[in-house]
Amino acid sequence: MHSLPSFDRAYPVRTLYTDNEDWRRCEGWQDADRRKAALQDYLRVPLKQVIYARETHSGSVFAVSSETGGSLAIKKETFVSAPLGGYDALVTDVSGLLLCIWTADCVPLFLYDTTKQVAAVAHCGWRGILDGIVPNTVRVMAERFGAAPEHIIAGFGPAICGKCYVVSEDLHEAFSMRFSPDEIGELFRPLANEKYLLDLRMAISLELRRLGVRPEEIRDTGICSCESEAYASYRRNGPTNPARQTLSGIVLL
Repeated sequence: MHSLPSFDRAYPVRTLYTDNEDWRRCEGWQDADRRKAALQDYLRVPLKQVIYARETHSGSVFAVSSETGGSLAIKKETFVSAPLGGYDALVTDVSGLLLCIWTADCVPLFLYDTTKQVAAVAHCGWRGILDGIVPNTVRVMAERFGAAPEHIIAGFGPAICGKCYVVSEDLHEAFSMRFSPDEIGELFRPLANEKYLLDLRMAISLELRRLGVRPEEIRDTGICSCESEAYASYRRNGPTNPARQTLSGIVLL
């Protein structure tokens, strides 16, 4: 297992992301209780609960509050009172809750407000980005928990890079509805036969900066899940058992 040092060494928060050796080494990894024990051993943090996103490649966010013990979800920047069938980001201000997502090329996005002690993790694929997963998550942090974008640090776990992610013309058109022409020039590189290379991490960075997160507080592991066989990759290997995907998590101390 691995962590984001820029989070863990400076703040009362712990992060992790796994590689393929973790599920190979851990007997019973597919069992949630055994997996929790392994995660707790690595983090050296008592875990009250491990919460997994109900991923649907959406813009929906689920939050757990210490004030009420309640929850909420957000879809297309509209708050609602219950999960909308699924949610691709988790937010909390409760210590001891490990928030987790699974990925196999999509971007694991870690967020932490250094002043208000609010943590989030989001599963960011192209569908989620187009559906507003990034601004929705930051909005929940701000409107529900009092976080401020200028106090948020962000990190990317292993994900497919902009040199490997080949997409079609229709995705170029769809992103053009959300990003300016100049931004599209940063996100896409044209290839032959109406194909493009798309940089998902750049798309997320542009949205975070637009929201007020400082550019210097957006950090990246630099790991491409497609290039490195140490990580799960849908593009390289096809569909993967969820428990054998990359697991990313964040917990407040």
